[in-house]
Amino acid sequence: MPASPSAPPRADAPAPAPGNARLDAADTTLVFTWDDGIPALVYFGPALPEDTDLDTLTAAMVRPLAMATLDRDEPVSLLPEPAGGFPGRPGLIGRRDGAADGWDKLFTLRAVARDEDTVQFRLDDRPRRLALEIRCALDPLSGVAELVTRLTNRGEDDFEVAWLSAPVLAPNTRFSDQIAFDGRWCAEFDLDRRPIPLGQSVKENRRGRTSHDAVPSLILAEAATDEDHGLCLGAHLGWSGNHRRVLERLPSGDLQLQFGVLLLPGEGRIGPGHSLETPTLYAAQSPDGFNGLSERFHRFRRSRQDTRADRPRPVVVNTWEALYFDHHADSLARLIDAAAEIGAERFVLDDGWFLGRADDTAGLGDWFPDPAKYPDGLRPVADRVRARGMDFGLWVEPEMISPNSDLYRAHPDWALGLGDYPAVTGRNQLILDLTNPEVTGYLFDRLRTLVEENGVAFLKWDMNRDLALPGDTAGRPAALRQTAALYGLVDRLREACPGLEIESCASGGGRADFAMLDRTDRIWPSDSNDPVERMAIQMGASYFLPSELLGAHIGPAWSHTSGRGTDIDLRGLVAGTGHFGVETDITQLDPEAGTALRAAVDRYKRDRGIWHRGRFRRIRTADPGLVGVSVVSDDHARLVLVQTARPRATHPPRIPVLGLTADRAYRVRLQHATPAIGAGNRRLETTAWHTGFLATGSVLQHVGLTLPILPPQSGIAVAIDPIPGDLIPGDPVDT
Repeated sequence: MPASPSAPPRADAPAPAPGNARLDAADTTLVFTWDDGIPALVYFGPALPEDTDLDTLTAAMVRPLAMATLDRDEPVSLLPEPAGGFPGRPGLIGRRDGAADGWDKLFTLRAVARDEDTVQFRLDDRPRRLALEIRCALDPLSGVAELVTRLTNRGEDDFEVAWLSAPVLAPNTRFSDQIAFDGRWCAEFDLDRRPIPLGQSVKENRRGRTSHDAVPSLILAEAATDEDHGLCLGAHLGWSGNHRRVLERLPSGDLQLQFGVLLLPGEGRIGPGHSLETPTLYAAQSPDGFNGLSERFHRFRRSRQDTRADRPRPVVVNTWEALYFDHHADSLARLIDAAAEIGAERFVLDDGWFLGRADDTAGLGDWFPDPAKYPDGLRPVADRVRARGMDFGLWVEPEMISPNSDLYRAHPDWALGLGDYPAVTGRNQLILDLTNPEVTGYLFDRLRTLVEENGVAFLKWDMNRDLALPGDTAGRPAALRQTAALYGLVDRLREACPGLEIESCASGGGRADFAMLDRTDRIWPSDSNDPVERMAIQMGASYFLPSELLGAHIGPAWSHTSGRGTDIDLRGLVAGTGHFGVETDITQLDPEAGTALRAAVDRYKRDRGIWHRGRFRRIRTADPGLVGVSVVSDDHARLVLVQTARPRATHPPRIPVLGLTADRAYRVRLQHATPAIGAGNRRLETTAWHTGFLATGSVLQHVGLTLPILPPQSGIAVAIDPIPGDLIPGDPVDT
């Protein structure tokens, strides 16, 4: 975060004696140890017994010295220091202007404070006139750790920071693999699993937003770890701008993992009496594979979302892929009526409604209804939406400005840039300088007016380009302050408009991070509504984000982003596993497709309480083309399995169903199947799938489900529900 004023210096206090501390929550233990310098997190893993002797534990971790090394074995501390002999990447890189000896630091521990969930360390380097605070908290519900570093300048001149890491993790040296979530537009959250090499693996993001190709998340795992087995650790930086991730395996075999803001020149300058604080690093471990890790992050994220997220997530109809920029009163009215008829609960008017917006070359910044399209403003549209039983939503892109706009003609200096260098456009647009209070004042007034005058319940907040040459009017780099100003604008709007929900969209999933989710209600994971692509995208996003926070829409039969054609049943299956919506011209559907759409809406409404509250699990099989997701809530299970590519074998593998009560009986039924499955299976009517069947939780876990044959681009939905205690497997069941 940007530099900020700090508290006055504290009076000198004697350094605490060497010691240890532990935090415990949700089957997780953290153990810290310290002497006179920066403490280290020496254990982060499954819960240790309450009576564990920490002195004995940490003493047992002391290693012998290797030949040809320094006389002190310097561990990976919470902020490693070269001055103490650490040979790897430092956690802090910076210098004081004009000081010949100001290029290195050596902090002394001054105080340790702790309560049940948090431990806080205060340190200083008096010769360099610096103070350091490291805070580590453990969420009691999920076992997710929250870690923050704060550096304060106690000197009388500036201190220039080039790099400041959030508290550094020292992962288990047994970890051999790293799993990143790098992708691109319309292929977000693409898993990249590779071995951890000796030396540094560095990933940087300079796009000014969270990005599609450098998501600030990483998972470390043992070689054999899979979705349901093995030890793993996940970390995520809650920041929506430039960032850097450093994973380093040292020659000693130690690992260190650093996350922090990537600072442009001058952005890390801390004035006298000011501080620079890192974004929060969120970390969790699991001994039960990646699904166990996701369960922790899901539980954490659900506990931190606004309480309104406990309401059923409404069925959305969005106008983008139905109308694009072509807004006409009659077609819009038909679309509103059709949305109500299929059971939609929210209607979102997407891009194209505001002044001069005939295409993507004009209008951004002029947030007034276009009188050529809406001569009476948006209120009649919003009223018609509400009269049909839906709430009204609106697309905006507040951070952007079109050179062809009234706002730019009046205030060309409001755009970010760099002096005489030519402006770099993206999607024919420039970026407003949110660090300018006049800009944020204008945006706040316009957005609040739109919300209040039209009864807007939901804003789709988009951001369709990277920050290039992000300089303010004085030529100073503004990327860091731009992100903080965005947070301030969203927070201010939410406070002024209670009840307003906001979606974080950035060309799809380009701004999907915990900091945005602290102030928004869902993420738009991708601009691709192709269900084959979407299945992979949503599964990738699910490692850190629960399904109710992931917008998932049924798009047109032919996807304009991929060129692939799919049937509406498959699109409905995939969309139903997230926050369900529709983004196609439903007024043009044939009767068969209309029936399938209404069935998908009804299925989502029946099951959303299960999908959005339960224990989520990804399903991967020996056939990489057969993937799925499942959820168990209150002993009810739902599964969706999709064959995304041609199968390797004639029959799919059995699918274990985990998380049910072993000795309880369940009714298993085929909830829905795409049409291709009927054509691809001979004698399906003679199998148990035709009538449904009974099985115990133990059988479902250990024997699993024998699936119908799944042709390419087909899928099924399975419902598993507990039955009354007087029925046993083998009894007939009424389907």
